[in-house]
Amino acid sequence: MARIVIHSLQELSLLQAKFRALKGIFPTVQQNAINEVAEEILDDIHTDMAKEEFSEKIIDATFVGRTDDFGDFKRVHFISNYVSDNGFDVSNAREEGTNHPNPTFPKKPGGVLRWIAKSGEVIFRKKSHPKGIERLLIIERTLQKNQTTINEKIGANIADSARRVLGT
Repeated sequence: MARIVIHSLQELSLLQAKFRALKGIFPTVQQNAINEVAEEILDDIHTDMAKEEFSEKIIDATFVGRTDDFGDFKRVHFISNYVSDNGFDVSNAREEGTNHPNPTFPKKPGGVLRWIAKSGEVIFRKKSHPKGIERLLIIERTLQKNQTTINEKIGANIADSARRVLGT
């Protein structure tokens, strides 16, 4: 903790001016501190996505969004919004998962489903049971994991900026 020693009235008025300046720029200082920590968390999210073998397109489409101000607290939005050419929200599907509870049947009665396997052979089936995509919740779990340190880091960033403004 910084200790301020004032020896004269002139030093006191200089300190008061510094406090007024800090009061004026405090919202900016606070926002910058929040953005710094949010970028650190985003790096963790990107690392976890890479471990789960997310495509680079999804990782690149994940970013820090707007910050909502609710007076006593602020909320930062982490957004992942990669959408495929056909309109399927790939980012949301990888984060929240998908399910396919019903089997897929051919369009015509008595018909078959046909597709080509990776090996190149043609496969026919009477029905298919797609599994869907596993629910990973990478963004949510990363935020929960870092929940205790987020406020500490923001407070430390604000204190560091305040020390620089006050010259202590």
